[in-house]
Amino acid sequence: MLQKLVISYSALSAYLDCPRKYYYSHCRAVPKMTDYPRLFGVEIHKHIAQFYRPTRQPRAFYFKNKNAAIKSWLNRWQRALEKAKAEKKLMLIDIEKEKKYAKAGIFCIADYWDKNFGLPRPLEVEGSHKISLDKGIVFKGVFDQIREVSLKWITHHRPELINQGKLEERFDNKVIVDLKTNYLSYDPRQFKENPSLEEKIRLQYELHEDLQVTAFTFLYEKVFGKKPIGFLWYHLRSGKVFFTYREDRDYHTLADIINHFLENIKAQSFPKHVGRHCKYCDYLKPCREDRFFMVVQPEEVSGNLLSMKFVPNVVKREKSKQLKLKLKIKRKKRPNPVVKIPEEITLRNLPWDSNDCND
Repeated sequence: MLQKLVISYSALSAYLDCPRKYYYSHCRAVPKMTDYPRLFGVEIHKHIAQFYRPTRQPRAFYFKNKNAAIKSWLNRWQRALEKAKAEKKLMLIDIEKEKKYAKAGIFCIADYWDKNFGLPRPLEVEGSHKISLDKGIVFKGVFDQIREVSLKWITHHRPELINQGKLEERFDNKVIVDLKTNYLSYDPRQFKENPSLEEKIRLQYELHEDLQVTAFTFLYEKVFGKKPIGFLWYHLRSGKVFFTYREDRDYHTLADIINHFLENIKAQSFPKHVGRHCKYCDYLKPCREDRFFMVVQPEEVSGNLLSMKFVPNVVKREKSKQLKLKLKIKRKKRPNPVVKIPEEITLRNLPWDSNDCND
């Protein structure tokens, strides 16, 4: 019996960012890496989720006090760094960055404690949900938090949903909360005291069109039978939240992206999308395949000529007579790809190659 193809917001986002990166992350046993921003985000999420672990004696948070929460954070961060280094998964090691993120975490934890201590607990923390779509596709997602909001809060943020003092039946008095560790937020005043209206619109366009918000709103509605009031983008570095919501027409965008994703996966289309994001990509080496990396020095237009440096790659290619790809959708059975890790990566049966690609 064929397994269903499971997709998520992160999978869709990864494919849109770079199809080749998606291929290596989902279709090949190539070792995954991490960097400081991602490691920081993962550990902060885990730590804040721990705030709501049950205790023997009822209290606001799992930790007895703010200092204990901070101390525990520093221990968690150190352990995460040591583990990532021991497994050779942390790229571009920088001790100063480790200290910087440790301090950023102290602020995020302390500020979260101060601003959430007296608030009602979330109804759900790190809740995983999934639904079945057409064509045997499963869509899944994890909500950082689900929180209940008051009628007064709804009236202020979405007055059109209130009719004769009551919330419309098709809505839940809940919001999805997503914790963000980004350096930048959607605050137009972060770098400019008096931004223009157009500057505000352009800065926040991403927030109000973001795929994650649409995907999570859709998933919530399918799981719980009603739409949430909206979505709170919780910027931990500033302690500010940014509200947005989605309507039915936004689901068309999600549907278009899912169809685009499925059609291209079936067509085995994984073109490279090269850009600044490649600097921190887990799959820089396999993306270059068996070719040398090149390093050049900046030169003056009419100055001395400098030679190019060629750096060997650890990736090897094996010639294949037939293109193969193992997918969890209805296809002919084909063998799993073979990849040697971690010192050497061997690539074979790449979908974008012709039969004589190694000749």
